[in-house]
Amino acid sequence: MSVQTHPGSLNIRPRILFQVAQAAWEGKLFERREEICRLVHEEYQDNTTRRHVANQIRVAMGLDPHHEDHVLNDNDEVALMGLGSEAVVVADPAACQSCAPGDRYCEQICPVAAISHDEFGTIHIDQRKCIGEGHCIEACSFGALAQKSQFVPLIELLRQNNHPIYASVAPAFAGQFGPEVTPGKLRSAFLKLGFADMVETALYADLITIKEAFEFNHHVKEATDFLITSCCCPVWIKLIETKFPDLLGHISPSVSPMVASGRVIKTFEPDAKVVFIGPCVAKKSEAALPDLTGAIDFVLTFQELTAIFEAAGITLADQPDEENPQASWGGRLYGRTGGVSAAVEATLKQLVPRRAGSFSPLQVDGIPDCQKAMESIRQGNLTANFIEGMACKGGCVGGPGRLLPPAEGAELVNKYGDSSHALTPVENPHVYSVLVRLGQSEGSNLPELTGESMMSKLLARKLE
Repeated sequence: MSVQTHPGSLNIRPRILFQVAQAAWEGKLFERREEICRLVHEEYQDNTTRRHVANQIRVAMGLDPHHEDHVLNDNDEVALMGLGSEAVVVADPAACQSCAPGDRYCEQICPVAAISHDEFGTIHIDQRKCIGEGHCIEACSFGALAQKSQFVPLIELLRQNNHPIYASVAPAFAGQFGPEVTPGKLRSAFLKLGFADMVETALYADLITIKEAFEFNHHVKEATDFLITSCCCPVWIKLIETKFPDLLGHISPSVSPMVASGRVIKTFEPDAKVVFIGPCVAKKSEAALPDLTGAIDFVLTFQELTAIFEAAGITLADQPDEENPQASWGGRLYGRTGGVSAAVEATLKQLVPRRAGSFSPLQVDGIPDCQKAMESIRQGNLTANFIEGMACKGGCVGGPGRLLPPAEGAELVNKYGDSSHALTPVENPHVYSVLVRLGQSEGSNLPELTGESMMSKLLARKLE
């Protein structure tokens, strides 16, 4: 289903993100919070209420909406210290316009019926059902749905300068910040903010590609065998967990490249903090899962990152080009539909060439098509043996935190992949450097990254 919105869109979030980020950089967020509320309300008072503005500021600070006209209550904790297990997508009833049933696009677009309206037409989210996909946020033009932000504690951490902080940037970042903003300029901007460095999450996708190739080799032996790749999309995995639990045993035991990046970096630097930046709202929930917690400290969308750069007075296009290319063509393709399959197939041809001929992938995107594919698998109607699913149309480039249309994002991801110095992880010297630091003997062949070795465990999870 495509995202629909009402004609008269009211989106005050970019304005609030900027104001909150700017005050946080100045170290004056808490003393300025009510001033920000007053200023924004004065700007938009013909279209919204002070309570809505206050709640948008709370959400930008990582707090839940409440029923007051002011921003903070006396009993509010300064609970802005990183990831929690609470809901990421929240509803603000103060902003809900009680749309007629036929105009409730937020409800229509939710693939798991987690959004409902009471007898007064006011919106509610059933957090037991919500899978955190986030496209409902785009569907509401009145700001009644929002994602909780994590950039306030990140800014405070940068200001304190007590830890090395790394930016792990999703493959979908290619071109998102404008045609003049090269990866090297983006890296320079992160360094100016106070980050220790920017790394390509795609480098860690390269490691996962190796693992997925060997997982396919181990798990797909007979004509009826198949592997469901667990890479990239937490919504895809949660969908299977909640609606198709009988298929869990076919999911690859690999973490996402995001989690892999955090685990590996912290193995090298235990004191480090790792921030993942991408277009996906659901990554915030993934980072807080009990079996994955600790790998990633903060998750930001491209939209939130833009607010931080603007608040810090950093113009990306004006930065020096300090590129540090790290990933292969295959790793960089993870940002769009079919990228995982393409990377694994190309790598399988090099690592286990005798199995490459039996590799039969299926790529699906969008939750309706993902569900149809799972139903077909359950009924024994699919012949594919490597199933790649992405909740967003177009893959990660279609995430609700993107800055570009999905088709344009996919084209730029392809272009960035084509610029890589290596086709697969097999030719990528940065992969070997990481593996040597993890204990691999220099000059030896690529390990399978399966089983019980330390390297394997870093890249593995166990779904119950």
